[in-house]
Amino acid sequence: MESFSDFLQQFKPVEVLLFILILIIIRNWYNLYRKHVFRKRNKQLTAQLEAQQLGVSKFDEQLRKAQSLERKLTKKNNEIFQLEQQIEDYMKKFHSSLNQKDKEIAEHQEAINHQKRAYDQFVNYKNVEANNTRLGAHFIKNVISQIYVDMEETDNSYKSFLGINYKMGNNKSKVPPIKALKNIFKLLDYNVSALNKENTSLEEELEHITMFLDLIKYLKPNTNIQFDNSLKQDQKENIKIKPTLFFPFVENALKHGSLNNTDSFISIVLKENKNKQLSYCLVNSAEQRLDFNTQVAESSNFGLNALQQLLTAYYPNSKLEHKSLPNNQYLSELTLSLN
Repeated sequence: MESFSDFLQQFKPVEVLLFILILIIIRNWYNLYRKHVFRKRNKQLTAQLEAQQLGVSKFDEQLRKAQSLERKLTKKNNEIFQLEQQIEDYMKKFHSSLNQKDKEIAEHQEAINHQKRAYDQFVNYKNVEANNTRLGAHFIKNVISQIYVDMEETDNSYKSFLGINYKMGNNKSKVPPIKALKNIFKLLDYNVSALNKENTSLEEELEHITMFLDLIKYLKPNTNIQFDNSLKQDQKENIKIKPTLFFPFVENALKHGSLNNTDSFISIVLKENKNKQLSYCLVNSAEQRLDFNTQVAESSNFGLNALQQLLTAYYPNSKLEHKSLPNNQYLSELTLSLN
């Protein structure tokens, strides 16, 4: 096989040089072409690199913005967390305060309700007191009517002839109706003043009970009235009771008793029992004998029923009993505990 040098020896030197020149030209053209291709490729790569660098720069900018946003978001999340904690703490305080206010409102409402109940109870007690101090209008009318009749009869019994006054018929004293009139006014004054008095002495109460009995005797002259009082004077002066406490017994005997017959009576016994309680017992003649069980008036706000309410309010350890007895008699008894 021939070598390249042998191959060249077949040609002339000029031809060889020309061939070499052509090779050089081809090589240079090829290098130039390659260089041009490389430059073009380089420009493309440079452009791509610049684009990538620009993209990287933009990415870095976006990354920085994202990191900044992330930091801001983290800060906002922390702030939101703190706000949530503050809101939670505030809500706890608010609910605690609300519960406290609700409790205070409930306590205040309970106090208002207690005051209202106390006021209602006070009004009820005062109504009971007013009912207990009430003198029957029918009784007052009868007394005043009898006083008027007696005074008319007394005035009509006096005549005049030639300037000389003389009296016709039986002598009838004018003192009883005047005394009755004084007593009725004193009783009315005592009943009215009782509404503004918390207590009165037992002696003053008995003094007015005596006036009440005198008026009954004035209206019912056939009635035999007995009052047995075994208390000592210092007891009557020092024992304090509600004014008109004993009045309902006498009023009940007047309203429902039989006091027109010659054998009619009212008997009162006032004493201290073995338990150091005050015992006030009234027995009166009655129109008819009912049963022997305790009879309590349920429909009336006056009389013994009002007295029972008053005892419940102010003397809770006391006892009230009223019942019919044999032989057309009626008993009303109060056992009063003053402790």
